[in-house]
Formats: sequence, structure tokens, C-alpha cells
Amino acid sequence: MLTNAQTTYKIPEKARKIIDSTYQALLKKNKAVGVSIAIVENGEIVYATGYGFADIANKVPATEQTIYRIGSCTKSFTALSIMQLQEKGLVDVKQSVKTYLPELTIQSRFNDTNTIVIDDMLRHVSGLPCDITNGFYCDSPPDMKWVIQQLNQQTTMSPKRYTRAYSNVAYGLLGEVISRTSHSTYEQYINEHIFKPLNMQSSFITYEEKWAGKYAKGYRGDKETRDPMIRDVAAGLIHSNVVDMSQYLMMYLNKGSYNGVQLASSQSIADMEKSTNEDVVLPDEEKWGYGLYTSDVMLKKGNDSSTMQLIGHGGDTYIYHADFKIIPDRNIGAVVLTNNGGGARMVSASKLLKVYLQETKGDTLIVNPESVRKAKKKAPADSICSGQAVIGKYNLGSFVIPVANEQRTSFKQGPVKVVFKRNAVDTNWYDAKAVLFKIIPIRIKDQRFKFVTKSDKTYMKVMFTKSKAEEYMAVRSTLSPISNTWKNREGTYKVIGNVYGCKDCSFMNFDGLKMILSEEDGVLKMKTEGKSDDTKSSLYLDIVSDNIAVGGGIGRGTGETVRILENGNIYYSGFEFTRMK
Repeated sequence: MLTNAQTTYKIPEKARKIIDSTYQALLKKNKAVGVSIAIVENGEIVYATGYGFADIANKVPATEQTIYRIGSCTKSFTALSIMQLQEKGLVDVKQSVKTYLPELTIQSRFNDTNTIVIDDMLRHVSGLPCDITNGFYCDSPPDMKWVIQQLNQQTTMSPKRYTRAYSNVAYGLLGEVISRTSHSTYEQYINEHIFKPLNMQSSFITYEEKWAGKYAKGYRGDKETRDPMIRDVAAGLIHSNVVDMSQYLMMYLNKGSYNGVQLASSQSIADMEKSTNEDVVLPDEEKWGYGLYTSDVMLKKGNDSSTMQLIGHGGDTYIYHADFKIIPDRNIGAVVLTNNGGGARMVSASKLLKVYLQETKGDTLIVNPESVRKAKKKAPADSICSGQAVIGKYNLGSFVIPVANEQRTSFKQGPVKVVFKRNAVDTNWYDAKAVLFKIIPIRIKDQRFKFVTKSDKTYMKVMFTKSKAEEYMAVRSTLSPISNTWKNREGTYKVIGNVYGCKDCSFMNFDGLKMILSEEDGVLKMKTEGKSDDTKSSLYLDIVSDNIAVGGGIGRGTGETVRILENGNIYYSGFEFTRMK
């Protein structure tokens, strides 16, 4: 049985019915449990409702009052807090985070200043590691003092402003900056300086029993499952409902003001929304400001069209999924919150805005339109690479692509053999196909590949054929081969010391965690195996020195440090492993 509970709407009945029928159909199609939505326009909530269930067993419907964890949408609250503190002269985003956290001594293995500027952290281009796996999701998280200690055993994953690499741990550190400079906890600061002035009465960080009747239970499929704590609180632990989040959106649409209270200056809001990657060595087509993501959109009505920006942030935990978006030029926004994996496939706030604009204004919303993308695309700074410069190994972290022939190359990824072959017409590009179990050919239609030169290095790039967006995948490896020192360390290791995980969850359960270090086709490979599936991974390493190796690839989840400790044990992502006898 699907339920729909609504109490608030100020839109035409026909539009409301179409929105309801659209989301009821999406709920059923995606096997979602509960979804809540809200739309704001011109300073008020024009529609807010819920579909499905907040609690299946007790048949509690999802409504606009239902509370969900909003995950990484939290990062925008963290960025807003930093801007507030900057206005008070307590923080300067152009300063190094080490100014505020002097005990942070993480080393760089690159020829850069290793300053780790707050501005770069807010934009995910600081070069800090993306995550520390041990303790990120767990029952009893360690504190930020422990996190800083772990970072001090690692190296930065890339030079600053080299590439965008989404970093939860960077935002965890920013939460600590907020706490120290405001002389309060992160939670106290958010409550006092954001929740209260915005009248967000159903928003919180630490769960209390008083929320039990309003908080959506989490589900994997239709099985009730709890979401564990998140260690990096400032990266993803806020809980809210669509009504409270609507008030948050209206503050942005009103340039930092809500109900006569100016939470941040219009300039600070503009700084948050401003996105740039012009100072990044390997830019991609995604655009990030401070805790906010920006896309180009086009609104069309008949033969008329106008281009503007869509701004917001999404949030995903193991259980809960969230998204909010605003179009400042139209003074409009939307938020969608859900409580299971099926909801993740229908959580797009852009889609909600698209339906609303079509049914109430007759406008067609097009996100990242091709005409705008082409108009804004600048001449590439890199150039096509060919000949011997292409030949080599490209370590993507989860697998390695060995290129021995400029015209055609192949590699294995599990049971699949992947073949790259130069396109006969457009010779700059390589087409790809996969062969499953040596007999089933599968053409890869949505991706093409090429090799380019930039800053005297050869990179592999992928183009997604539908959007025409391009991304750097890997750099041709120029690091040392496996030394005898590392060969002697090959073997099986078990985890020791403090392990922070989720004991009774089907994820992040590190019971019996093992690490296997081995050689595969001349590349050092690290494999982890724990109790839950998400603890099982393979990481191909590039050797930096006799004591440090790093994961391959470019962007999020790459460049992880594997370090040999003084006692001979191996350190990786917050874990210490000792060789098994």
C-alpha cells in the first residue's frame, strides 16, 4: 500500500495531482519506502508532502514533518558557519587550516607549500585525503584528535589545486575549526547560529528520544536497518525535514536573510555560490563553490530560452539520501529526502523542479544543456598524445590498464576482458568493448577514451558520450618498480589496535579484517577482506619509497597512503596491520 500525506500546498490542483502521481509512480518503480518533498518560491513553501512510509511496521506515513538524515548536505551548513566566523574576524578562508589546528602536521610528497588553505578545503581541491575508512561509519566514533593523528601518519594525496577530490575528512577538520574559533562544539554552534535563527525546530545533530515519533526509520530494501554514527560530523550528520530545509533554502534565495535576520552577508553567500576550477591543474566539468555545487540550466518556453544557475548539494549515507537545489534567478528551490536505497534513485531535487516548472509555468528545465556547455568550453590546455608516450601502465587504483600497443590494448577486470581499440575515423579516441567469461562481447557505448599530454605527463581521459563531459582517469606511471624491500613484505596481515566499525550492521563490519600484500603483473596489490562486503577491496599501489606506497588513480578515493611503521607493521586508512604467522 502506498500512502500520501499532505497538509501544505499553494499550487494549482492540477499541478499538485501531477506531482503526486509522478512521485507515487517513482516510489513504486524504485521500491522506495518513504520520500518527502518540498518546493519553495518567492519566500514561501508552495508545496510540501510525503509519500510512502516513515515506519513500515507501525504504518507511519512519511509527511513533510518526517525527519531524515541529510548526509553531505551538512557540508553546506559547515561552509555557511565558516563564512559567518570569517565575518566576525575569527576565521580567514585564505589562511592555512594549520593556523587553527597547529597539531596537524600531515606531510606532502609533492613540490608544493603544503599549506592546506581553507578555501581549497571548502572546494575539495586541498590535496587532503578523501576519507579515513576506520571509524567513518561506526557505533562509537573516535574524536577529531584521533583523526588528526591518523592524517599525520599519511601524506597528502595530491598537490593542492591539482584536481577536485571530494573530501569528507577535510570537512571534518573544518568542523573542528568552527568549534575552536567559536569556543563551542560544532553542534552547539549550528544550533545557535543556523537552526535557531532559521526556526529549524525539527533539525538536530545528536539523536534524542523526543524525535522517535518523527524520525524516519531506515531500510535496506524493505528491511529495517539502522544507520550508524558518522565520525566526521561536519561532513554529514545533520538531520532535518523538508519544512526546515525549505527555510534554509529561502535564506540562500534571500541572499543570507530570513525573517529579517541576516545570517550571513550577501557577499558571503555569493562567495559560497561562486564556483571555479580555473586554478586547478586537472579541471573537470563539475563546478564547486563553498559547500555548494553549481550546474548550468536552461529554461525554455516556446521559442524563448534563458540560461541560469542551479545551486545545491546532495547527501548520501548507507541508508538515507537527500538533495536540495535552488535557482536564484527564479527565486525557487526544492528539497527531497528519503529513507532507503530505492529512494536514492528518485531523490533528485532537479527533477522535482522540472515537474513543478512545467506544470505551473509551462517552462521546460534542461540541466547542463549542450548548447551552454559548448559555448562555455574553452580550448583544452592539454593535447592529444601518441606514439611511445602512450605506452606504459595506468594505475586507476582498483585496476591497472597496461598499454603495450598504441592501436589496441586489453586488460582484465575480474571476469571481464576489456579491449581498447583506436577509432578508425576519429583517431584521437579509443572505443571500448568488454568480453564476459571469454565468450560474451559487450560494446561499451556510453564511454570513449583518449590519451593526452599536460605538464609533460601523459594522462588517460574518459568521455561520457551522452553528456560529452570528460574526466582524467589516471597518469602514466613513472614511479619505481617493486623493490626487494616491498617484495619481502608480501604476505597476509591481520588488523590490530583500535578498530571502529559497526558490529551488528551489514556494512562497515571490520571483524576479522585481513590485508594481503602481493604482486600482480609487476604491480604491488593490496587486498582487504572483512566481514561485510564493503570491507573487501583491491588497491593497486605505486611505490614512492621503501616505506611509502600510494593508491593509483585521480580524484576521490585515490592517492591513499600505505606506510611501513617503525615496528614493521603496515598502516592504511586508520588501520594497523601485523603479519600473520
